[in-house]
Amino acid sequence: MLKIARIGTFCIAAAMALLTIPTAIAKKVPDPPAAPIPTQVPTGKRVFISNSESTADLIFGVPTLTYNMLYEHMKSWGQYELVAAPADADLIFTISFVISLNQQLRLVVLDPTTHVVLWTLAEQVQPWTRQATGRKNFDQTMSKLVDDIRKLTTPPAGTTDAPAPR
Repeated sequence: MLKIARIGTFCIAAAMALLTIPTAIAKKVPDPPAAPIPTQVPTGKRVFISNSESTADLIFGVPTLTYNMLYEHMKSWGQYELVAAPADADLIFTISFVISLNQQLRLVVLDPTTHVVLWTLAEQVQPWTRQATGRKNFDQTMSKLVDDIRKLTTPPAGTTDAPAPR
């Protein structure tokens, strides 16, 4: 009986090993080429920051924490003129801290004229057990999100926005 169990275990292990071979030798499918970023995103100069849903206020006990932190980061960066009304803006940044399957800071970039979503950026906030760790994780994630905005709106080194000569 013991011999039959060993043979059965061996057969199962061999079958599992054989099933992984096609996966191991499969070629990686190439990523598609980068699609263009909507023109308004890298060329916008004036930004209105909109405060969307945010559970961070409840969790950390600081009213409008998510909005205030993004506003401060954007102000200190100095890339954009921050405006008080959406009608005066080239772009609207809507910031939110949401908890669904995970905790996430999400920034949606909108066209103020058409209200079309031009881009969405999101960063996951690492889970925490202590309030102080949670706030540190939140702050670090906000910095990552602002870095994502920088990368999105800054052309790669060596490129220009001027059209190619004819």
